[in-house]
Amino acid sequence: MISFGMMSLNLNSELPYFTEIARRANPQVFTCFRFAPSTIHPLTQIAMGERFDHEKDRWVKEEFPIPEILYDRCFYTDDLASKQTMAIVKWLKSRSDITFLGNGLPNKWAIYEVLSLSPLAPYIPKTLRATGGKMVTAQLKKLKKAILKPAFGSGGAGIYSIEKQGMNYVVSADQGVKLTGKTFHSTSETEEWLDRLFSKKDYLIQPYLELADSQNCPFDIRVLLQKDDTGNWALRGKGIRRGTKDGILSNLHAGGEILPFEEYVNSLNFKSKKFILHELEEILSRLPRILEESFPRLFELGVDIGVSKDNALWVLDTNSKPGRKVIAATNPEMKDTLYKAPLDYASLLAKNLSEREEQHS
Repeated sequence: MISFGMMSLNLNSELPYFTEIARRANPQVFTCFRFAPSTIHPLTQIAMGERFDHEKDRWVKEEFPIPEILYDRCFYTDDLASKQTMAIVKWLKSRSDITFLGNGLPNKWAIYEVLSLSPLAPYIPKTLRATGGKMVTAQLKKLKKAILKPAFGSGGAGIYSIEKQGMNYVVSADQGVKLTGKTFHSTSETEEWLDRLFSKKDYLIQPYLELADSQNCPFDIRVLLQKDDTGNWALRGKGIRRGTKDGILSNLHAGGEILPFEEYVNSLNFKSKKFILHELEEILSRLPRILEESFPRLFELGVDIGVSKDNALWVLDTNSKPGRKVIAATNPEMKDTLYKAPLDYASLLAKNLSEREEQHS
């Protein structure tokens, strides 16, 4: 019997997703649990959470030993609860009797360092650590316009564009469906604001890339990759995230919409379509392997790819805990596969573990 645990920061998050996974688990093979890492008792190492009851088709409260295979869907913020949970998850990962379905990727800077030295370097936007206000204003003499991104973070939170216009500096951010901005009238005022921003969290700076469609709406291609029951990477689907007109982000949190990938690619002329499909194939066939050569084993990967007006492709983000909203909306026939995928890969890991144990016994 495989003891399969699904972890989230609290029991309110990821409930519909975890329920659909548990419903598809064969009760002869799997016992499915869900819990928050913070509920593990430090002495007894018993977790408090819920077990899925197939006969009742619902979760029931239960205390249980830490499951042998864990699916980590904890999304961290800057609060104390997140920091405590991160420490517990780090401890769980150090244990030889527990196997994680996949390991999280590190921060965006660590990923950039690997990808910028890989064969995919031409697709990676030039990135620097934003060390202070003076460093950013110096960069803007060369770049004119740049993007500031938190080194840790997802969902488009905390992303700004900054542009030098004459003697002024204009900072903009997508707030919901509207673009908000502030103008600084001196370099020193700009640098002070930036220093305050960077004192709260680490930031990266990149050139501002024109990644908008003909209506000047920012857009990107969201791709979901997962490992299948043989341990090979499988493409689960592609969709388009399209932001609001003249905005910075295509992110759904910033008021973006979802469109089918086919609708976008079929709107292109033959030459552009052929080129973009070939470049996408090139990126997606190499990216997971490059990441796994430098970081611990992964199970799934969300990849955001921007396309500039001259059809250049840019890898904007790689996420080891991707959402499924875009793929489920544009590829509804894949929903069942998405829910079964964690179980299929968990079965393979359990099989590999038992074979190793047999060899050592």
